[in-house]
Amino acid sequence: MAHAINWFELPALDLERAFAFYSQVLDGNVRKGTFGSGELILFNVPFGTGEAVGGSIVVRPDLKPSADGALIYLNAFGPLNMAVSRVENAGGKVLAPEIDLGKFGFAAILIDTEGNKVGLLSNEK
Repeated sequence: MAHAINWFELPALDLERAFAFYSQVLDGNVRKGTFGSGELILFNVPFGTGEAVGGSIVVRPDLKPSADGALIYLNAFGPLNMAVSRVENAGGKVLAPEIDLGKFGFAAILIDTEGNKVGLLSNEK
C-alpha cells in the first residue's frame, strides 16, 4: 500500500442529506453504493486501481459526526472557489474560504450538513 491513508469514513446521521450536500458541493463527484447490506456514498476517484485513496460517507451506530476529530481534506474536483461557493446553499458552513498552501495548492475548511469539519483541496484557486 503506497498511501499513508488507505481508506476513510465520514460519519453521517442522514445519508440522503449527506449525499445531497456532497453531490452539490463536489459537483456530482459522488455516487451511492452498497457494501454488505449497508448503503454508503463513495467519491469518484480511482481507488480500486491504487491511484487514489478511497473513502465513503456512512451511517453507522458506532460513528458520530464531529467537528472535533481528525480533519480530512477532500478533492474539490475543480477550482476551490467553485466548491466553496456551493457550501452554504447545500446547507453547510464555510469556516475558512481560502488557505494558500503555496506549491501545494489551495484549501478551504467547512462544516458539512452532518456536523463534520471537512477540508477541501485543489490546485486551482
